[in-house]
Amino acid sequence: MSILEQIKQELPWLDANCVYDLTRGKPAPAQLDISQKVLSQIEIPYEMDGIDLRNYGNPEGLPSARRLGSNILSSNFDETIALDNSSLTLMHQVVSCSLFLGFDKSNLNKDSKIICPVPGYDRHFKLLENFGVRMITVPFQDDGPDLHAVKEVLENESDVHGIVCVPRHSNPTGHTYSDQNVHELFKLFRPYNKNFSIMWDNAYACHDLEKTIEQTPADKIAKELGMHENFFQVGSTSKITLAGAGISFLSSSKNNINKFIDFRNAITPGPNKLNQGLHVKYFKLMSIEDQMAELRKIIAPKFDLVKKYIAPLRDEDLCDYTSPTGGYFFSFDSKKNNAAEIIQTCEALGLRLLPVGSCFPYQKDPMNNNIRLAPTFPDLDTLDKCMQIFSKVVKTLN
Repeated sequence: MSILEQIKQELPWLDANCVYDLTRGKPAPAQLDISQKVLSQIEIPYEMDGIDLRNYGNPEGLPSARRLGSNILSSNFDETIALDNSSLTLMHQVVSCSLFLGFDKSNLNKDSKIICPVPGYDRHFKLLENFGVRMITVPFQDDGPDLHAVKEVLENESDVHGIVCVPRHSNPTGHTYSDQNVHELFKLFRPYNKNFSIMWDNAYACHDLEKTIEQTPADKIAKELGMHENFFQVGSTSKITLAGAGISFLSSSKNNINKFIDFRNAITPGPNKLNQGLHVKYFKLMSIEDQMAELRKIIAPKFDLVKKYIAPLRDEDLCDYTSPTGGYFFSFDSKKNNAAEIIQTCEALGLRLLPVGSCFPYQKDPMNNNIRLAPTFPDLDTLDKCMQIFSKVVKTLN
């Protein structure tokens, strides 16, 4: 009897016409329904802060929206701008600006190399790969990027011009960087600050599911250590309100912000101020804290369900996994170094996972052991079926 036939016998509810999906970190419809309910109570604003929201202009965004962004990112208001839907788009534009226009202390070029803690966010790696920027991986330690590995890269490689980080509930490992780690990391970068970019994607700044360590604002640490001209922090409301219609934020030095606005002026005559105004009004009706409390009720049980299935696999020494206190993902490492086989077998049974190596630059997982699990989108019953398939495959193959 083949492995597939065996699993199908043990899971008789499997249906060849059903496809289950744990590939992307999407908000569940129930999460989006919360935002839709609040939005239905809001009249579309056409004027705010003395600005006509219907027209072009205000490339830095509405003052009220910038204030919202500075609150989410724990950054200074006058060093924060509010823009359109995706913080990933913002990071793409920051890299573009550094490559083609240049910042005072961030000038990427065709020979530049970027440090990438792994496992990491696949879209970051694809973004950098598309620009031809070389990526050098470093592992994590318990409280952030492995400092010894970062030091070795800086000392032994030429043209190392930056790092890309998700500092809170990192995608996919769930790491939250300690203040000590960030201090030591920025100190390592300081000798290279004539041309270095710290790309700080704070996508999960608000997404605690359990008690998580407090973090000193990273831009404050950057200022203390003379690295603020090298620091670019992005974030958004995409996973707080509507993933397809949020607003994004960038915080950096005033010099960098001015250069970036000048760069964007050749792309767009201004951001979507109607959407920014809607979000400002939204968070007057529902505070960010209350919004996240409602989202937590939906997401936390899903995280508990995933742990219910993968904890016994770790007890049997079949895997290791991170136990995140927030964010959107789990990072699963097979002890048998057979991630590709697990993913392929799951796919044959109707469960879609990201391709092997997705959480590494160039889609190359050197150990063939890492699998990202994204449990937020399915409802609990569907997620339970996903995890039944996944755990059964891991056990059967091992």
